Amino acid sequence: MKVLGVAVSAGAIHYGALTADQGTQDISHPPGAPERLVPALGLTGAQRLGDTHQRIAQEIRVLQPDAVIIVATRRKNQWVYREAFDRISLISALMLSCVEQGVTCEEWSTERIGKLVGVPAPKLASFDCKEAGFAQPPLYWTAGRVQAFAAAKAYVVEMSSESSEG
Repeated sequence: MKVLGVAVSAGAIHYGALTADQGTQDISHPPGAPERLVPALGLTGAQRLGDTHQRIAQEIRVLQPDAVIIVATRRKNQWVYREAFDRISLISALMLSCVEQGVTCEEWSTERIGKLVGVPAPKLASFDCKEAGFAQPPLYWTAGRVQAFAAAKAYVVEMSSESSEG
């Protein structure tokens, strides 16, 4: 099984791709998996959204994940319109790419993710990189990939517990 965790922060999509053997939590990292996507600075409006969608779709086609898990935002109020718009646009482009390619795509709360990986939701940034199979934090870890990898690991944990029950 291949899963792609996704966290959106600071106007970028941060990816955490993991591969796990069915029924276990033994994980590895798919070679060439994307790390992050930053929307094109030279484009605006619909052109920027279209370009972002196409780039995400290409990454999904190449990676071929079984599932994409998006980390839901913990911020619920006092949004600046531009920040909210950019976040929603990135998530929408990602979801649309998944739907077009028949990839399961779900948004999971940090509470759900934290429970599955054993880290309190507000402290998800403290998720240990070793739990995702890294000896040291990979590139963009603190920028948002930590949450993305926690989401991917949470999916692996949930799927392996479901397969052991069934």
